[in-house]
Amino acid sequence: MLRGAYCTVNPLSKLIILISLLFSFLLFSSLVGILVLVPFYGSGVAALLSSPDFTDPSVINALKVLQILNMAGGLLLSALLYLWLCNPPKETFIAFKKPISTAVILLSALLIVLAQPLIGQANELNSMLRLPEWLSFVENWMKSAEKQGELITEAFLSTTSVPGLTVNIFMIAILPAFAEEVLFRGALARLLKDWTKNVHLAVFLSACIFAAIHLQFYGFLPRFLLGAALGYLFFWSGSLWLPIVAHFTNNMLSITIEFLFRKGIIHTNADNFGMDNAAWLIIISILSVTGLLYLIYDATSGKQKVENYKA
Repeated sequence: MLRGAYCTVNPLSKLIILISLLFSFLLFSSLVGILVLVPFYGSGVAALLSSPDFTDPSVINALKVLQILNMAGGLLLSALLYLWLCNPPKETFIAFKKPISTAVILLSALLIVLAQPLIGQANELNSMLRLPEWLSFVENWMKSAEKQGELITEAFLSTTSVPGLTVNIFMIAILPAFAEEVLFRGALARLLKDWTKNVHLAVFLSACIFAAIHLQFYGFLPRFLLGAALGYLFFWSGSLWLPIVAHFTNNMLSITIEFLFRKGIIHTNADNFGMDNAAWLIIISILSVTGLLYLIYDATSGKQKVENYKA
């Protein structure tokens, strides 16, 4: 009944609707998560999650439940409801219906694989970030947030069992690929494009927000570059499937590499993968990424799409 009810409101109003839905659904999904966990952890579950013991497997499992509910209920459902309310009825989920060739989908996955040395170099540069002394309190907060994020990631990835790997694939690769792409590309980037009338500005603004919202500021630059690439894949193709597949590939690589490392099969973990500073490898990565982006752009008639989006 409310489908497309707010499709004609101005972009600022749409942004307010999106933010309101996002925070409301995140709060609701967090409360649902706590209620689900109370029978297993007792009434002190909120305190347990606020200061988690990352060495306790039962606590890690509780955090995983909360992560899945927040990703599905907080991000994905809020973004889908926004599209339902704020897109014209005929365009509600049009970004899922656009036909894309298998070859282009495979190219988007290969793009992420070959970009790993470039992403690793961006991560290395980002780690050198130093703020002026008068902003030391900001830097200390950033380091604290980064450390917390690293602890959570380490706890989630610390599995050598097939069931644990399966949960991680769903929680870290499949669900975020759908939820974050629907939110940041399908909803936010399109909204920013309508507002600014500029595809490139919409891509970079949404990529900036995408990188910042993870609250791991020493990984901001690689996430920003990834977000920008995903944004262009979306606008060039008109389909969410390309950024979803690329996003999935990026996260799946980390999960697989870390799992193989912990099993003793390989000697490089996810943090160090692609961190080889060999100039030739970085140059090959840059050239490969540039070439693949052009192939995808050409195959999806990207120029025409961008010009249409500007109209």
